[in-house]
Amino acid sequence: MVALFWITFIVFVVVCALLVGSVLLQEPKQSGLGGLDGSSDFSTMGGVSGGLQRATIVLGVVWGLLAIALNVIPR
Repeated sequence: MVALFWITFIVFVVVCALLVGSVLLQEPKQSGLGGLDGSSDFSTMGGVSGGLQRATIVLGVVWGLLAIALNVIPR
């Protein structure tokens, strides 16, 4: 079980690095606090960065599942 923990931990670290990279590569919306009034346009979402946004969501879900797995797997 120790080997399973370390393999999961290494995958977790790689997913962390990929998640940070995918978040940093996204384009900023430049709305600041102006987006709080609810007048955002849904047509500005997606587009070219849609694949990167989906990849970030998938990496976030994988990160969460790996975090739970690291708590469940005995050391």
